[in-house]
Formats: sequence, structure tokens, C-alpha cells
Amino acid sequence: MDELCEDQGLPQVERPIYDVKSAGLCTEDEEYITKIKEFQAYLDLVQKIAKPGCSQEVLKVALNSMASLVKILNCMSSTLKLRASL
Repeated sequence: MDELCEDQGLPQVERPIYDVKSAGLCTEDEEYITKIKEFQAYLDLVQKIAKPGCSQEVLKVALNSMASLVKILNCMSSTLKLRASL
């Protein structure tokens, strides 16, 4: 009977392992990883198509496209660095 009268303290409320915010972050991480995998798949495909023995035209298109992409990414990177320094 004495055990029934003991103070048990505050009731314990079970909480989920992660809250809504962490769940959102996990989803964002999963989306990011999915996009990285997609990007890698495109790079692999370009390497398979633009390999030794491919036509001059294929090589030219691949080189021009990659050069344009690098220029765009460099501009974006510079802009982001500039904004971060402000």
C-alpha cells in the first residue's frame, strides 16, 4: 500500500525521436542525395557517349556544353561568395 502513495513525479510524456523540423531536414537531405545521384548519372552518361572513338560532332557538343556549364557554375559560385561577404 505504501508503494501506491509514493510520489511518482511529473508524468512522462513520450516524444517522437525527431520533431517536424528534423523530419524536414531529413527529407531535404534525401532530396539532395537523390539530386547528387542524378547528377552523377548524367556525368557517367556523358562519359559513355563522349569517349574515344565518338564522332567529332558528339565530342564538340559535349565540350561546348560542359564549357558552358562550367562558366555558369563559376558565375553562380562567384555571386554566392560575393553575397556571403556582404
